[in-house]
Amino acid sequence: MAAFHLAVTPCTDTFTRPPPAWRTEGGFTLSELMIVVAIIGVLAAIAIPVYIDYVARARVSEGLTLASPVKTAVGEYYSVNGELPTVANNNWTEVLAALNLPNSSDTGAASGNNVKRIWWHNSADDPSIRIRYSGLPIDDDLLYLEADFNNGSISWNCVAPASGGVPDRYLPASCR
Repeated sequence: MAAFHLAVTPCTDTFTRPPPAWRTEGGFTLSELMIVVAIIGVLAAIAIPVYIDYVARARVSEGLTLASPVKTAVGEYYSVNGELPTVANNNWTEVLAALNLPNSSDTGAASGNNVKRIWWHNSADDPSIRIRYSGLPIDDDLLYLEADFNNGSISWNCVAPASGGVPDRYLPASCR
């Protein structure tokens, strides 16, 4: 009878078990994500009010810029005629027409993206340019540029009326 020899060769391939999936994923844990969300929330809580104030101050500045032609027209009228423009019934659209300015009953002498109307308020005790704003947080708020006549020249003072005026924090430094 013939003998069978079984040759067994040792296996040189080493089998290693892979590490658990939670060690190899490399993702973020829930606590890390919650910390990031909290930090973003704190930053947003600080940044959003600052941005809203910045936008409101820009809107106020737009109104002051749009009022410049009215200031110039009133100054020229005063220097030529020695008095303020008046009409019999103090109709502000007629006053703007006398100043050779646009005089729409909707927009006054000027309007813009954030300004509803600019007009000349002609009264003996309170001659002023009036600016009515649009857009939150100053929607329908007013700002007056009061004319002050000293030695034949005009200077303009910003005044926010006590009721319905632009809040002080939105006024430029020249108006505070």
